[in-house]
Amino acid sequence: MGDASNHKRVRELALRMYSNGMSMRAISRVLNVPLGTVFTWVKRYGGRKYEKLVDLWNKAKEFVKGKVVTKVVDEMWTYLYRNTRAFYKWVFTCYVFTGLGLYPIYSVGDRDENTFSEIKMYLPDEGRWVSDDYNFWLKDHTVVSPVNPNEALHSSLRDRLIRFKRATKAVNRSISMMKYSIALVLWERRLIPEFIP
Repeated sequence: MGDASNHKRVRELALRMYSNGMSMRAISRVLNVPLGTVFTWVKRYGGRKYEKLVDLWNKAKEFVKGKVVTKVVDEMWTYLYRNTRAFYKWVFTCYVFTGLGLYPIYSVGDRDENTFSEIKMYLPDEGRWVSDDYNFWLKDHTVVSPVNPNEALHSSLRDRLIRFKRATKAVNRSISMMKYSIALVLWERRLIPEFIP
């Protein structure tokens, strides 16, 4: 029993360290845990957190109908590395301001309509769209610069996730790991739609 509770405590500590800026290698060294174990924890528990977020976004879509005031959209770019080649990837974020509270939604992928459509499928149709005038396939959106809540989230992601810092060994090798990593940060910072029953 003591070993299981210690294992859980170490795992939770590792995930907290990861979502607050430490690389997997550093966590492995500090906690004296194999690197593969740290990777598995991030992938498994980040995946679970991402699935819970998607479930909350689906529930929120119905729950906030008629209460959406504004949807603020912005994007940040990062890299996906395959072998020695780097590919630009985009993280689209949307802060949904409702009469009940606000919450972020995000998607990761290429700089195209498909990636943005991932966000749109979790959003009610009503409410005003706000952006910094990047052409992301919306008609009649209001231009506001800078898009503050999103920029703050992007800065936080770059600060808290070593994989989003430029020119480091800790690089993104899959879109799934990017999504899971962001989910861990959102849960750590409690940037989830907590008003959903």
